[in-house]
Amino acid sequence: MTPEKLFEEKEYLVIAAIKQRFGSIARARQIAERNNMELDDLIQVGRMHLWACCVKSDPERVDTFNAYVMKGMKWIMSNELHMKGTPFKVSRQISHEERNKINIHSIDLHRGEETVNEFYAVSPIDVEEEVMSSIEFEEVTSVLEEKEKAIILHVGEGYTTREIARKFEMGKSTVNKKKNEAFLKINPDYKPLNIRIFFLGTRRNMRNRQLELTV
Repeated sequence: MTPEKLFEEKEYLVIAAIKQRFGSIARARQIAERNNMELDDLIQVGRMHLWACCVKSDPERVDTFNAYVMKGMKWIMSNELHMKGTPFKVSRQISHEERNKINIHSIDLHRGEETVNEFYAVSPIDVEEEVMSSIEFEEVTSVLEEKEKAIILHVGEGYTTREIARKFEMGKSTVNKKKNEAFLKINPDYKPLNIRIFFLGTRRNMRNRQLELTV
């Protein structure tokens, strides 16, 4: 099957992913508008991801194609909202509580006698690198149970142990236990520092580039 035909056959996955991720189309529209986007932007992001998957599709993995596409699509939509939701880039390693406490101030750019307000210095985003990190994450965590994978995903998004415990209604010690068990499944010889670098390396590099811009 050609990529074009596969795309046409699987295009319904875009709307399905939006409904799964946000609960409904109406809710997705509200969330998009609150983050400097429109619903059509989310649909376009989903379509682009679907097309990339269709081009690289493996006929031998047709049984897992839908699940593979949906997981990546929901992740990339969330990432797009994260990046568009603030006028400057905020590392995902910052907890949601810390992010909400940030006071946003514009930087005035002076040009001669004129002042251009709300100028923000931002770092470039390597979208392909971000997508590949998502794909690599899915492949590596395929050995985990859904709850373990969810915990690891939240660790990668910068949630603290306390935030994860509250969200999944479990004690912090239980979260740490499940997190360590998950890491051991991925790599029996795992070391906490190394495995964290593996999952957060891309975003840490992005943060370093941000710091270089501000120096």
